[in-house]
Amino acid sequence: MENETRESAVEELQAALGELERGEGLSRFLGGHGLMSRRFEFKWDEPSLEIDFRLPYARVLGDEESQKADDSEIGAAIRMAMLLLTVEGQKDGPLEGTKASVWADENGVGYSLFDEEGNTTESGGDWSGIVSRLEAALPEGKESLSIIWP
Repeated sequence: MENETRESAVEELQAALGELERGEGLSRFLGGHGLMSRRFEFKWDEPSLEIDFRLPYARVLGDEESQKADDSEIGAAIRMAMLLLTVEGQKDGPLEGTKASVWADENGVGYSLFDEEGNTTESGGDWSGIVSRLEAALPEGKESLSIIWP
């Protein structure tokens, strides 16, 4: 059942990414209200994986360049979430025996890995370390998901 839930989440994230890339505007994973407080919000919480993404979206008073940058950051967050859900859904995933916590908001991105006792074993103020681990573990036959952070 957990894998079905993961697969469903990945499908929804793929649909949201498609909307964003086609310039249709997001209709999924939106929170907030008003002209400047709308956000892309994706949260996943289970014993081995925690994802918390809250990124500004469609800030009406922002210039076109800022809106494009926001969309780019959301696209990267969506790809990261798909990568995490896909790879960590495998039996014997690359982070097995640990808990991964990954976040992104208007102040930046980061991650932490924890051992069974809850001690931090690795962390970073960007995603390069965790992306390297996860991309190396993509299952055979899965298309590569590139994480490009602006």
